[in-house]
Amino acid sequence: MLRKNYKRILSVIGVLSIGVVIMIALGSSEKKSNKRDLKPEVRTVTTQTVAFGNMNLEITGYGTISSQNELNVVAETSWKVVFAKNNLKNGTFVKRGELVLEIDPREAENTLFSLRSNYLKAIASLLAEMRIENVSIYKKWSNYFESIDIEKQIPELPRNLTSREKIKLSARDILTKFYAVKNQEILLTKYKITAPFDGFLESNGIIKNSIISRGMPLYKITDAKNLEVAIPLLAEDINMIDFSKNPSVTLYSEKSDDVIKGQIIRKEANLKKNSQTLDVFVAFKNNNLNTYFLPGNYIRTSIKGKYLRNVARIPRHLVDNDNFVYTMVNDKLDRVKVDVITIQNNYAVIKNTLPKKTKIVTTILQKPLLGMGLKSINESLKTNNDGQNINSTTVGNF
Repeated sequence: MLRKNYKRILSVIGVLSIGVVIMIALGSSEKKSNKRDLKPEVRTVTTQTVAFGNMNLEITGYGTISSQNELNVVAETSWKVVFAKNNLKNGTFVKRGELVLEIDPREAENTLFSLRSNYLKAIASLLAEMRIENVSIYKKWSNYFESIDIEKQIPELPRNLTSREKIKLSARDILTKFYAVKNQEILLTKYKITAPFDGFLESNGIIKNSIISRGMPLYKITDAKNLEVAIPLLAEDINMIDFSKNPSVTLYSEKSDDVIKGQIIRKEANLKKNSQTLDVFVAFKNNNLNTYFLPGNYIRTSIKGKYLRNVARIPRHLVDNDNFVYTMVNDKLDRVKVDVITIQNNYAVIKNTLPKKTKIVTTILQKPLLGMGLKSINESLKTNNDGQNINSTTVGNF
């Protein structure tokens, strides 16, 4: 019995000894693992070297085309229509000086001839008296009488009238008759309506033999060749345009590859409260009546801005709200502030305040830590091409 108990005690002691040995071995291995050196994390990123040079800014804007000239025409006289271009239907195109509408002028012509006849009669009665009283005055008025043609506009009255002449003209009511003839001549010109410029008509339609009355709206004519577009721009974009040099503008259709050149003609002086923009008006000619540049089309414009020296352009998203960008210096992450001149679409234009050949990190970093190790995989070095378009896609390439 004692012998069995002795064996059991020895077995327990043996098991405990083995456990202690295993625990000591595991503890020593853990200490060894804790002593291993941890290598710092190195992130792989894309970088680009900033290249500074000179450039012409291009300010992009959008707007809707409108006509520079629109005219609502109303009837200035009354009677029957004897001619109407294409019955004045909507969309009718007319050329400058072309007859658009004619009203029967015969009644007005007869009235004019009657007034001219009365005027001639009054002048003839004056000549009889002048011949007896003053030969020189008689010759002046005799020559004037002979110059009058009842089929043509009457000439202006002789100048430098003496007091005696004025009395006689007033007594025979000649001045009143003269201006009555002139008024009737003016009225007769309103029976024919011609187009003041090339354009399209908007009207409900008027056909031949229609009777119109004075003051009746006839049609609206819209200049289709001399056009303009209002471009809303932010104040900072306005400051990047040199208006003293009549900056040129290129207009692009969103639906075709056609382009037209234009010119800034004016700009607003008051900032719009809601949008904080100013309208810049660009004038251009559409002589070929390109349908993509007719009034109502929405187009994109590129305005030639100021010429900047020793600047670079970088993607806008790389600049944070405090104008800092991430850079790679000695294979480590750094952060530097840039001097932003302006924001152009998806790019920021910066001054040359960075060290030479600064490498900007173009990869969007999650939880960036200054001093962390970096490895660049696509460093792009570009040469400067002075004066090239600002819309180039390479950082700092002009």
